[in-house]
Order: sequence, then C-alpha cells, then structure tokens
Amino acid sequence: MNYKTNTLLFSIFIFSFLSNSYTHAQGKKQVILSEIKEYKSNHSSFEKDTVYINLINELAWELVYSNYDSVNLLCNNAIQLSKVINYKRGQAKAHIALAFSSTITSNQTKVSHEHIDKAIKLSKEVAADSTLLSAYNVKAMMQMHAGDHENAYKIYQEALEFSKSKKDLLSEIKLNTNLATLFLLLGDTKEAVPYYENSLKLSEALNKKHWIGVIKSNLGYLNVKNKNFDKALEFLDQSIVIFKEQEKQEWLSFAYITKGELYLEKKNPKEALKYFELSEESHKKLQDQIRKADLLSGKAKSYLQLQEYDIAEDLALKGLKIAEKQKYQAGIATLSEILYLINKKKNNIALALDYFENFKTITDSTALKDKKNALLMLKAKTSFKLEQEELKKETTTALAQQKTYIIFSLFAVFLAVLISFYVYKNNKLIQKLNNQLEQKATTLEEGKQKLTYANETQEKLFSIISHDLRSPINALMNLLLLIKNGDIKPDDFLNFVPKLYNDVDAMSFTLNNLLNWSKSQMNGFVNKPEKLNVHTSVNDSIHLLQENANQKNITVKNNIPEAAQVFCDRNQFNLIIRNLLNNSIKFTPTGGEIILDATLKNKHWQVTIQDNGVGMSPEVKNKLFKPDSSLQSAYGTNKEKGTGLGLLLCKEMVENNGGIIGVATKEGEGTTFYFTVPVGE
Repeated sequence: MNYKTNTLLFSIFIFSFLSNSYTHAQGKKQVILSEIKEYKSNHSSFEKDTVYINLINELAWELVYSNYDSVNLLCNNAIQLSKVINYKRGQAKAHIALAFSSTITSNQTKVSHEHIDKAIKLSKEVAADSTLLSAYNVKAMMQMHAGDHENAYKIYQEALEFSKSKKDLLSEIKLNTNLATLFLLLGDTKEAVPYYENSLKLSEALNKKHWIGVIKSNLGYLNVKNKNFDKALEFLDQSIVIFKEQEKQEWLSFAYITKGELYLEKKNPKEALKYFELSEESHKKLQDQIRKADLLSGKAKSYLQLQEYDIAEDLALKGLKIAEKQKYQAGIATLSEILYLINKKKNNIALALDYFENFKTITDSTALKDKKNALLMLKAKTSFKLEQEELKKETTTALAQQKTYIIFSLFAVFLAVLISFYVYKNNKLIQKLNNQLEQKATTLEEGKQKLTYANETQEKLFSIISHDLRSPINALMNLLLLIKNGDIKPDDFLNFVPKLYNDVDAMSFTLNNLLNWSKSQMNGFVNKPEKLNVHTSVNDSIHLLQENANQKNITVKNNIPEAAQVFCDRNQFNLIIRNLLNNSIKFTPTGGEIILDATLKNKHWQVTIQDNGVGMSPEVKNKLFKPDSSLQSAYGTNKEKGTGLGLLLCKEMVENNGGIIGVATKEGEGTTFYFTVPVGE
C-alpha cells in the first residue's frame, strides 16, 4: 500500500458510514439543546417519553467527533431511561453512538463490539429496520478497523440486500458508498467506481445534498490516487461548496486534506499548506485523532518539500505520537517515512535508519497483509456470489415445486369432486356446505329484517310526507286559490297570516328533520367536531324559536353557565337543541315555563331542557327513541303537529358526538330531556 496517498482512507471510511440524520451541522447542536430545554419545561414526565430520549440520542450524535465523554454520559442516560419504559429502539440508537464514538476517539475495541452487538440484538427484537442497518454499518466499519475486510464485505453486502428488500434508498446510498470505500481502502479503484456511481445516482435522485458532497469528495480522493488531478479538483471543489453550505466541518476538513495531498502530488507545497491549514481550522472542534494525525502528516510533508526541516520534524513527531497512541499503522508508516527523509536531509544517519526500519517493518507487514486481504476479498466476493446464486437456485426450485404442488392439488381436488359420493370426505364437504347454507340463511334473514324495517320506515316516511306535509300544503294552496278567485279580500287575508305562518313553520321544521334523518340513514352523519360555547349556541336556538314560545306566552330561561365549552359538531348540536326545545314548546300549555341548564359530569356537560307541560305516560316514554315506534304523529297543547322523527335525530346525533340522551317525565307535571356532550378543553 502506498502510504503517501492512502493515509486518509480510514478517515473516509469512518465518515462514510453516517446517515444524513446523524451528521448535522454544528449549529444544530444548539437547536437540539433548545428543544430539550423546552420539552423538559413543558412535560413533567419527560423522562418517560420517547421524544425526549430521541432528542438525547440526537444530541449525542452531534458530539461524536468532538466530545466522547459527553457522548458517553448522554447515551448511558438514554439507555437507562429507555429501559424504564422498555423503549428498545432508543437503547439500540444509544449503543450505536457509543460504539462509533469509542472507535474513532479512543480506539476501545472491546467496548465498541459490546455496544454494537447489543444494538443489533435490540433492533432485531423490535424489527427496527433502519436502526438495524445503522448498526450493521458501524459493525462493518469496526471490522475494517480491525483489518477483517472479508467479514466487513459480507456484512455490507447482506445489509445492502436487506435495504433493497425494504426499499430503504437512503441506506442503499450509505452502503454503496461504504462498499466503494472498502475497495478503495484495498487499492482496488476499479471495483470502487461502480459503487460510488450507484450511490451518486441515488443521492441526486433523492436530492440528498450531504451524500452528494460525501461521494464527490471520495471520488476526488480516488482521482488523486489515480493522478487524474483535474477530475479530482472538479469533484473536490463541488463537495467543498456543499460542505460549506451545510456547515459539515468534519467533511470539510477531509476535503481540504485531500486537496492538500493533491497539491503535494503536484509538487506545490505552498498551495498544499494552505489547504492543510484550512482543514486544521475546520478540525478544531473535533476529537478525531486519526484525522489529526493525517493533518500533521500533510503539513510535515509540505514543510519537507519547502526544505523547512525543523518545522517538518516537529509536526511529524507530534503526528507520530498521536498515530502510535491510536495504533494507526498507516499513519505511523507515513510519519516514519517523513522523519526518515527529514533526518536523512539533516545528516542524522543513525536516526534516519531507525525511522526507515520502522517504516519498512510496517510497510512490509502491511504489504503481506494487503495481499492476504486481497485474496480474502476475492474469496468473500466469490463466496457471496455463490451464496446468492445458490439462494436464487433454491428459490427457483421452491417456486417450481410449489407450482407442481398447486397443479397436483387442483387435480386432486377435481378428482375428489368427481368421486366425493364414494368417499368419507364427502360427508365433511356436505357438512361444510350445510354450514355455509345456514350462514347464508342467517345472512338472508338479517337482510330480510333490515329490508322489512326499511320498508316500514319508508311507509312511515311517506305517511309523514302525505299527511303531515301534504295537509298544510293543501290548506295553503286552497287559501291562495280563494285569494286568486277573489273570494277572500287582501285585507281579510291578514287574519289568516298567523295560522299560515305556524303551518309553514311546522312544515319547514318537519321537512328539515326529514332531510337530516334521510341523510343519516343513507350515508351516516359526517362529524366535524369543534369547540363551541353552550350558552351562546343555546341563545341562538332560543332566538329562532322565540316566536313559537311567544304565541303561547311561554317563558324560556337559559341558565347554562357562560363558561360551558363543549367539543362537538356545531350544526348537530344546534339541531339537537332546536328539536328538544321545539318539543317542549309544543307540549307546554299557555303561560308555561321552560328552563335550560347544564352541569359538568365526568368530562361531559349534561344539558337539560325542563318544562312544566303535559308530561308523558310510562307507555309513551318507553316508545321514545325507538325507530319502530317513534315515527308517528302527535299533537301539542295547541294542536301543533309532530312526527317523533326529531327525537330519533337527536338520539343519533348525540351518540355520534360521544354522548347519551335520556328523559325524565311524569304525566301532568312536565318533562325533562337531558343529553351529554364532551367537554371542550
């Protein structure tokens, strides 16, 4: 492996794993902190809420590159809170963040594997597919970090197939990018390109700016490696524009380092140093030690080309110390080579030989390992391909067998039908048919009953239309005919106006009820609940019926509390009040009194309409609200006509709005209708 160009590969790999939801701009951290503060102030039991736990996990991901201790604290808090409410997805997300952060900031391999294995187990238990894919992604990244390219490849390919089956396009982008980076890490740029192209195509189709930037920065790196400098600059400059717009400091740092490496390849150390310093500025708030080692390596190489050997040596020694602490072999090799060249120039031959020996030991070991990895990758690719072909073959065979079984089964069923009267199964078939016939008979009987009820209802409706509506219409027509023929003078007509008004008003009220009831029978009521004031709505209904009450000198009082608020359909509520109030006016004698009131009971307002009218007998009371007995004419104290249809409407509308309706009455003493409506909070 050429360490002069490949020291950045592991950093590419780490950053490529993240989904867009996990790599927010730096400014997003403050937004999340504000959301957490606001949520805690507005929710007393926030610690038992998944929204709060998700915010904690989101904040932890904002800090994975900059503050491992805070990530550790936040994620452990999220895990404990999630356990209390059995929120396994929340636990899994926290374990993924811990695994990732501990890998890139402190190289705690054992701890990282414990966390990621827990995340995978928890995600599977609750079928959290997107979380499971993220966990697999981190696990593959950790396998790469450990040098196990074979298993990393298998995990990625299996995860990619899984994401395709779930139509998870964002995960496909992420996995294609990581597979490309995996091959790039092994020096196989030819194999990497198709994966990058697939990922870029999906990213552009979904307009995922972050991923477009990620892929183009990786393609920039790939072209630097292949010495296609113009193409590399084009990709890198495009990615830098995106990372600046989205304030992606970690990726901006990477793009600048890559651009610096490009200018080193072109023997332009001053321009290279400019981009390494830009990368260093972007890196200040990050805790990615591997990236820090790469930065120091790039700057040291720049000063080496500028023949500033003391500065170059100081930078290289700092970088080597970090790389050794992180066990970053690629970085150790590169920095050892730089120190060898520096000391050779300074004529420190013994020290130069020590660094050269260190460099050769690692490169020789890694070269052997690279050959082994290449063979293992070839084996893994071949094995995966064979497994896929075998799976496809098994699926095809299974489908063919299933088809054969279906054909055979159909043939067997056909034969069974032909010879069923000779075999024992015929009895079961007959029994099954009998059961089906019984079920159909029951269904037909139910349909017959419904049809009978519908016919009876229709007859009663026609009776209402022919009697209660036709009679006043005929009377009106006769009166108008008398006026037309001159039998009644216009001045005398005024004497008939009060009665005419009452007849038309009653006819309008009845017609309105008929239309509403017919609509409910055909389509059901369409409920549009809203918050309304009971006192105000009742006043509106009283105003509409005040003329009817005045004709009988009836006092109507609204004692409903002005603060009473309900949540129901406004039109249906008004129709309930008008029907019940109209009913009370009809059956209350001249000089009577009607009182409307409301009391709060079990998160419902109970509205009562009480009159001191004629009341009802137990027999009449028992027939109320029943479809088979309510559609019949009744006359009020002044011979006002009624159909009983209004009470049926009231019952349906009250129940449609989540309430109940009832009546208390005593013959000769009056009646109280009451119904409940949910409180409007």
